Formats: sequence, structure tokens, C-alpha cells
Amino acid sequence: MNAIAMDISRLIGRSHFSTPTGIDRFELQYANWAQKRSSHFLEIGRNRPIEIARTRATELISALAHRWSAAGLNPLQTEELQRIFAAIDGEAPWPKIKSASISPAGRTLHSWSRRAGKALRTILPANQFAAGASLLHVSHTNLHRPAAFNWLERQKRNGVFYVHDLIPLTHPEFVRPNEPMRHLQRMETILRHAGLVLCNSQATARSFRAFAEERGKPTPPIEVLAPGVEASFRRPNAAVHATRRPYFLVVGTIEPRKNHILLLQTWRAMVDAHGDDVPRLVIAGKRGWENAQVFATLDRCPQLRNAVIEAPNLGDTALAELMAGAAALLSPTFVEGYGMPVAEARAMGTTIIASDIASHREVAGDNALYLDPLDGRGWREAIEAHARYERRQRPHIVQHWDGHFGTLDGLLNEQRDRLPLGG
Repeated sequence: MNAIAMDISRLIGRSHFSTPTGIDRFELQYANWAQKRSSHFLEIGRNRPIEIARTRATELISALAHRWSAAGLNPLQTEELQRIFAAIDGEAPWPKIKSASISPAGRTLHSWSRRAGKALRTILPANQFAAGASLLHVSHTNLHRPAAFNWLERQKRNGVFYVHDLIPLTHPEFVRPNEPMRHLQRMETILRHAGLVLCNSQATARSFRAFAEERGKPTPPIEVLAPGVEASFRRPNAAVHATRRPYFLVVGTIEPRKNHILLLQTWRAMVDAHGDDVPRLVIAGKRGWENAQVFATLDRCPQLRNAVIEAPNLGDTALAELMAGAAALLSPTFVEGYGMPVAEARAMGTTIIASDIASHREVAGDNALYLDPLDGRGWREAIEAHARYERRQRPHIVQHWDGHFGTLDGLLNEQRDRLPLGG
């Protein structure tokens, strides 16, 4: 079995968050897998790796798994869902979004994450960890600092890197001003040090190959390995909470490329036409960046006060319950590396209305209604049609994480003796 040393710098840095992002969940799944195969764990320092004591890594992984991947609804999430369903049916007003507070458990882990780096750098030497082990890096974290990975060449190591997307390079208009340069550095670090590149979709793999060609660099071996779907979303027979009023769901951070403004404008037009007798829109995601118009619309547009519900702190199980009862999942995004909410909706049999982009078609195939992300009239007609009657789909068998890691083990074994150091 190929020896692995996994970088968990992102999990350490985000350990105080109450709910995870998609990449947080992804890295936690990898950390659980790595722990089961007795792998080593690292934090990437300024110019060298720092091996983390296995007991400390286990403590962090277990705590995050308990908080982020609970199998059932805890009382707080149950209460949040009840409030959302009550707001959908007009039984109670939905409050404006307030800044989320950090729980006591979150404060403990936040303190752990702040102390960890300093303590580990003080105690642990710059040793050659696990002779022959391949670095496994799955989060993009710290890759914009090339010097932090030069030790791979000095120690004659190779790396296995997971690429989630190249959106800051292919669509720089949707990210913060400094992100394109940072992402350029990330991808160059991968080209320099990768013995194997894993991608979440063929769309991402094509983008990475094109990037390598544009830079005049040899392309390392690339394998497409789609994420698994969390267990919460693989329950097609789960009881659906029946609301009197239909509702639609959009999932993801509120950022420009997600195209929330199209949905908000659609809902405002429907309220102008039909008054309060419109379906509700539930936005499951935190507020992001570079999106002042969307935030102002959410905060100040009177037509949307009761029609749009912003729910930024839902865990997986609560989100799955919400998705199960939705008239449809809406995904009007301009660009995606993969499209995890679409995969989750497909697993649950929830109707999907999505933008017509390559990654969505790769994930959903013929099991979605595809629309141009700028076709406001088409989106409104589709939403109003689906609000009038139920259009649930047949649940689909999707890849479990066990299948994902089974494939990964096979790839690592195949490549074990021929993983070249990137040039």
C-alpha cells in the first residue's frame, strides 16, 4: 500500500467554523480515509512540512466529524428547520441575517488551531517523515506560496494534488482582484511537484491540461475522480416535510458567479405580478464577497421580505431535509468545477433546474432542465411551472465515498512505482 502523508492545514485553520464549506467537507472525508489507513498528517510551514502527532490529528478530525457530519438532526438544527418551514408557510416572519456566533466547542477548536502551529514548530524537528511517503494535498491551501513546497524537490518526493477548479484563471471577473495571481501560483506549484493530479470532473481536467499547455509545461498524469455524495443525501425514501406553500432551494456561498441576482430579480417580478401568492426561495449559504448589489437587494428590497429566506448555517442533515421537500433545486451559476448540490439533488430525486454549463451536464446528464444563466424569462417560466405541481424525479444511485476511496487506492497502487517528480 502506497504510504501517504496528508496535509491538513486547511482543517486546522478552519476548525472553529460551525458549518463547513464544500472543500472543508471534502478534506475531512480525505482525513478520515487517511486516518483509517494509518497515514501521517502534516501542516505546511513556511518552507517545510511539520508532522503532526497522530493523537492530535485524531483529536481534530474526530471533533470536526462530530460537528460537521452528524448522522442526525441535533436540537438546534431541528429548531432552525422548523423556523424555515414556518416562514415558508407564512406562520412566522423570517428575521434578518445576523453574524453567526462561535459555539463553545468552536472556541475550543479555534484556540487549538491558533496554538497548534506555534507549538508544533517549537517541538517537532524538520525530520524526513515517513520515508517514501507521497504528499497528499486536496484543498488548494498554501499552494500560492511556492517556497512552502520546495522541500519536495530537496527530499526527492512526489505529490498527489486534487484540483477543484481553475475558475480564478478562466473567469477572473467572478473572484477577488488578487485571486487570479494566487491561483496561477497554485496551479504552477502543482505542475512543478505533482506526480499525480486528481480532478473532480472532465471539465476541470480539460482546464488544467489547457493551463499546462499554455505555460509550456509537461502535463502530469491526470485522473478524474468525482467526489462522493454525503450519506445525508443518499436517503431517497426519507420523509418529506410537506409545506402548504411550495419552495425552491439554491445552495452555495452568495458570490458573483453563483448568479443569485437572477433569482432575486425573478422573485421580485413574481411578487409584483402575483403579490404574496408566490413560492418561497430558500438560500442555503453564507454571504461571500464582491456582491454588494445582491446583499443590498436581500437587505432592503421590500418585495422580497417574506418571499426569500436566507439560511446560512445549515448542516448536511438539515440541508438534506430541506432539499427533499423542495419543488426544485435551482443552480443558475455561470461556472462550476463540479456542482455538488446538483449531485446531491440527483441522489435525492429532487428536480433540478440548472444553468447549461459543461460541469452540470457532466453531473446530471439528462436528469435536469437546463437553461441559459442569462435567460431570466426562461427561469421564471420554469419556476412558475414547477410551483404548480410536483415533478419529483427518480432517485439515482450516486458514488459513495467508499467507492471514491476504493478507486483512489487503486490509482495510488498503480502509480506507486512510476510517480515522477514534477519538472
